[in-house]
Amino acid sequence: MKKIVRNLTILGSIGGSAIAAPFLAIGDNAELFATGDASVAYNDNILLGPSSGEIEDTVFTLKPGFDLVYGKDSAVKGNLFANSTLTSYADNVKLNNQLLGFGATASYDNDRVNLNANASFNELDQATVDVVPTAGKLLERHVTAFGVDGEYVLSEKFSVGSGLSYGFTDYKTPGTTEEKSYTVPVNVYYELTPKIDASTGVTYKRTELTVSGANKYDSFYYNVGARGSFTPKLSGSFSVGYNTRNAHIGADEDGSLGARASLAYAYTDKTQFSLGLNRDFSNASSGGASYENTEFSLAATSSITVDWRVNAGVTYRILDYTGYTNDYYEGSVGTTYIINNHLSSTLSYVYRQQNSDLGAASEFSNNLVTLSISARY
Repeated sequence: MKKIVRNLTILGSIGGSAIAAPFLAIGDNAELFATGDASVAYNDNILLGPSSGEIEDTVFTLKPGFDLVYGKDSAVKGNLFANSTLTSYADNVKLNNQLLGFGATASYDNDRVNLNANASFNELDQATVDVVPTAGKLLERHVTAFGVDGEYVLSEKFSVGSGLSYGFTDYKTPGTTEEKSYTVPVNVYYELTPKIDASTGVTYKRTELTVSGANKYDSFYYNVGARGSFTPKLSGSFSVGYNTRNAHIGADEDGSLGARASLAYAYTDKTQFSLGLNRDFSNASSGGASYENTEFSLAATSSITVDWRVNAGVTYRILDYTGYTNDYYEGSVGTTYIINNHLSSTLSYVYRQQNSDLGAASEFSNNLVTLSISARY
């Protein structure tokens, strides 16, 4: 069976720095890049709080790092990377922070076996849409993740794929709920045509909320789908199925329709559209309340000249809790100028809004304007 879709990048890099020469070549098979981002942003609601509690500020960010890429001429490929994010607020200086991130990826591919592995650790300090901020605090958390997945070709027509992923979100803000998750997907693929595979499978996920008396959940996603090049312009993968979630404490969640989609449409050689869809269960950062999350995103990128790129996107989320629902909207536009093979500059605008059945205390709006410059050398 042919390996039709291994990795689909919906929003490819809009910068030209990916083709930069490395800072240091290490032998014939590895390259070290120095990376960096610097930005200034105006944010009229840094805590994503209700209108009565909006706090605006100008935020300066510096993010130096490195990326070691190896295996470009071998069956095993990957990279090691690390960065440090230094954030400074013009007025709310108590929110200033220095955050660390690092990780690694690796892959192996031959005619019958494809294997991928990843690991990462990131310190984050931003507000989120599923928790109401208190006492002027951002939502500081440490996120650890690792996973392995693979696919094995059984015959000319059949292949099977599986894996294991782990995630741990360790919140540092009082009143929030730490979360661990373990996910195991199993899928069988059948080649319908040389360019399209049909699939069927099940994904198991264990979620553990690590606070006293907190709940644990076991969920399953039974699905069928397809992947590949559906037309000369449309490619990607999708699945539809049925979600179940059993709680260790209290009533189980009602089963519901599940869906996943990651599709790209090449409108022209210079313009690409992308579509993302996800419908699954999740938990709130504050209190750990279970909710059904439905998320739809549509984005477009276009190269209007050799040096200029433009992009736009919209996202809509339904956070369906027991007894109430939050609706989240996000829209963005941006433009990037490719200065040279090492440098690019981006100007972007993002608008966010959340409406809630609970009323104004759980609703917010947000405008964010960012000017940044990125380097890779």
